[in-house]
Amino acid sequence: MASVLLLLAAVLVMTLGVSEVGAALLGVLGWLVALAARLPVLASAGRLHAIRRRDTILAVTSGITDEVVRLALVLALLGGVGSALWAGFGWTLAGLVFTGATRMAQFRWPLGQQAAEQLRSQGGFSSTHPVHAGVRAVTATSLHLGATLLLTAGPWWVLVTAAAHAVVNVVFARWAWRRLVPVEVLGTVVSAALLVAGLLMSLS
Repeated sequence: MASVLLLLAAVLVMTLGVSEVGAALLGVLGWLVALAARLPVLASAGRLHAIRRRDTILAVTSGITDEVVRLALVLALLGGVGSALWAGFGWTLAGLVFTGATRMAQFRWPLGQQAAEQLRSQGGFSSTHPVHAGVRAVTATSLHLGATLLLTAGPWWVLVTAAAHAVVNVVFARWAWRRLVPVEVLGTVVSAALLVAGLLMSLS
């Protein structure tokens, strides 16, 4: 996971220079805002006894909230393909660090329980195998870079990115624990499609 991020960072630095590092920090900030925006729904859904319904609500809310916050970030603070790539990288980095921290046994401060619920809602409980972690890192990177690039191409793309993000989250939340391989394949395909679409739109 760390090697994927370092490789991506090196490629971006060589192609864009270091001037866009601020955009990466904006991506981290955007992810934190999206996480905070999900907490009220997380607290409410936590009272539901129907686990599958709760996980579905959390997964859909997570996907839609992320894309609305991402759209606001793009419209208000980002400009150009370079900034979008760095912001997507920062967003991915924040999410992966959060996932890793949530898996740690010592992650027991007051937000720990809510963080674990949020992680489970996105299928993060499924496996800790290094290969699986690497696949998830690549998938997450493709999704966030692609979604950010698409929103830079036009705000109406939020309908596509929100739908794709919500679908991936729901599939992970509801079926990853028993059908991990097909779920991972679906997540990879959707994320790759977003990335390819984002790159094509940014070049057109």
